[in-house]
Amino acid sequence: METWEQRAKRFIAGGATHDSWATANPLVFERADGAYKWDAEGQQYTDFWMGHGALIAGYNHPAVTRAVTAQLHKGTHLSGNHTLLVQWAEKITQLIPSAEQVRFCASGTEATLLAMRLARAYTHRANIVRVDGHFHGWHDEALSGVFEGWPTGAHPDAASHLHVVPPYDLEAMEMALATRDAAAVIVEPGGGSSGTLPYDPDYLRRLRDITRQYGTLLIFDEVMSGFRYAPGGVQQLSGVLPDITTLSKVLCGGLSGAAVAGGQAIMACFEAGHTDKVLHTGTFNGNPLSAAAGLATLALVSDGTIQKTLDRNTALFVDAVNDKANQVGIDVHLFHQSSIFHILIGAKKAGIDIAPSEDAVWLAQKNGAIYSELKVFLAQQGIDMHKSHGWLSTSHTHAVLEAAAEKFQCAFNQLLNQNRATGLAS
Repeated sequence: METWEQRAKRFIAGGATHDSWATANPLVFERADGAYKWDAEGQQYTDFWMGHGALIAGYNHPAVTRAVTAQLHKGTHLSGNHTLLVQWAEKITQLIPSAEQVRFCASGTEATLLAMRLARAYTHRANIVRVDGHFHGWHDEALSGVFEGWPTGAHPDAASHLHVVPPYDLEAMEMALATRDAAAVIVEPGGGSSGTLPYDPDYLRRLRDITRQYGTLLIFDEVMSGFRYAPGGVQQLSGVLPDITTLSKVLCGGLSGAAVAGGQAIMACFEAGHTDKVLHTGTFNGNPLSAAAGLATLALVSDGTIQKTLDRNTALFVDAVNDKANQVGIDVHLFHQSSIFHILIGAKKAGIDIAPSEDAVWLAQKNGAIYSELKVFLAQQGIDMHKSHGWLSTSHTHAVLEAAAEKFQCAFNQLLNQNRATGLAS
């Protein structure tokens, strides 16, 4: 009889529907609650995916569950504006400092694509500048520089309208903007690659100045950082206001959806009859279930208490796991930004600081095979997460985190025994 994993590999192209989930034997899950989920065989896992960062309140938070359940009885798709949609947009404008109006779409990738289109319409310029190491989804325009060469299947002409600059290199940025043909610069303001790169408010301030100087719009991709770093995202923390903001993940409380937000002058390009009208449709834009979950979640995080608590808890967890690694004697270390932790394998040997950096991104690429091994060993111990980083939620109590640190230690022992010849011993 075929296992669920075998059936997944037989019927799902590539064995999974997200490249980060694909392994030799992809896990198949059945249910989740709090900080845990269970696979089809009943095995329990402590989850550090948390919906790729979307579930800041954990699985099945009562307020979110009540809101979605209530909306189920009122309608899952109303094919038009609805009361929750209006309230959701209003709440975003209350929390996000630069947001005066909002347009909803169905995913973070759609949001960055739409933001770029909006920037081109408003400025009448063709080009987009992005920063190396920053991730903005999987559409053609977002993938330039993410992989060596041009992504397979991407339209080759898209590359001619994209310019990739090194992170934190303001001189290179100014050179890219000096031709005055860039519609926008798009960045992850909380640090690229989910916070593997540093959050640098001084860099953001200088970037804001440079973009204004050359008439280029600044897009903050706060899909990851929005509502997680602070109720108003990185723009609240830094005081730097972008022209356009993209949002998703926490925005929708674990359901699908995203938004583009900005000032009225720019967002007017969505209005019927506008000279530079931007075409935008989408069957599930702002659907009622996502609005219900999103409003309930934003109510939980709007005063900033959850963000501060999770930041402290993540710091404690990182310290605990690093202590376990030292006990094992393995060159594996964790660091964190906000409530996202990151794993560095081989940093000590490579002379890399245990902190956000360009070297941290490089290390994860260089040692990718070993990161994948650790992910498998963690799963064997009952932990499921991305191979190089994880997200915390309010459901990750101190007891949950203490038990997880013990499981990390067991996985570290397995990894060290498997790789003694590679110099992983610290």
